[in-house]
Amino acid sequence: MKEKINVCIVGLGRAGRFHLRSIQNLKMFHLKYVVDPCVLEDDEGLRGNGVRILGCIEEALKDDELDAVIVSPPTQFHFDYICCSLEAGKHVFTEKPLGKSLTEIQACFDLAEERNLALHLGFQRRHDGNFRELKAKIGRIQPVKIIKASSRDNPKPSLEYLKISGNIFHDMLIHDFDMLIFLLGKEMPETVFALGHAYDDEIGAIPDFDTVLVTLKYSSGLICSIDTSRAAVYGYDQRLELFGEGGMAIAENERNHTVQLHTAEGMQLAPINDSFPERYKEAYALEIADFGNGIREGRLNNVTKNECVLGHLLANAAHESAIGGEVVDFKEYVASVGVEF
Repeated sequence: MKEKINVCIVGLGRAGRFHLRSIQNLKMFHLKYVVDPCVLEDDEGLRGNGVRILGCIEEALKDDELDAVIVSPPTQFHFDYICCSLEAGKHVFTEKPLGKSLTEIQACFDLAEERNLALHLGFQRRHDGNFRELKAKIGRIQPVKIIKASSRDNPKPSLEYLKISGNIFHDMLIHDFDMLIFLLGKEMPETVFALGHAYDDEIGAIPDFDTVLVTLKYSSGLICSIDTSRAAVYGYDQRLELFGEGGMAIAENERNHTVQLHTAEGMQLAPINDSFPERYKEAYALEIADFGNGIREGRLNNVTKNECVLGHLLANAAHESAIGGEVVDFKEYVASVGVEF
């Protein structure tokens, strides 16, 4: 087994920078290439590391010593980079989404399976200590009757990003749908209902929503609600509550510190983390470490094909509900697209 896994990062934007820091701090990896036409040779994050900076990926994929590719360019390029990397025999870690459609998502998993290559997805919340501990506590409160999630971003993303994000359901709520799958397994809801509104006229003109509420009902009686917003002025708001027969389990927001000030004027708490780079700093490192360990152990997926497809279809159904203003019979919808779980 090689001492280090040689890796290439495609796209050194916001997500790519997180992965760059993780790779530089993990001894199992050696960063050999960065593919990004906008990155300069004297880039501060790469200076002195002997990394080759390329404008396109073809040269890197011809390198027999290259083991893996981390795909983090703008959303519309994910599918092409995933496919060409897998076809070249490289393991792949990718930010969501894998592709624009169900067909593209299935094609990525099928190609990885055919080549016996790792395909890991960037659902970093699965590696967050709070949510992992929450999952470990589910057995104490079964059966779960209500799940409430708040998922509010900060700061508001740029309009340029939102135009290519795939909409709020596939960009933001996909993480919440994946969290339900992480907690509940591949159980499908019976119905999906969503309401949305664009308070920002520029977002509405995309067209997209900036504020959404989704409700899911399961055959067990479980009811889930997820509220999300593109902007929360007080910080990055990520809370999850499970209520069941045996009690309640809550994952609260992370705060910048735990000191509380109590005076005659009242109580003062530290603010919650400003944005997701602070909230999921450790999770980003853990997911890349898990990718490396997966390669070495032959554990080819961190999210299964069925789980990824289910999350994608939930996002589709919620979007359809918000646009049409009607409840979507989810099992009927799944059958209509020819998917079996």
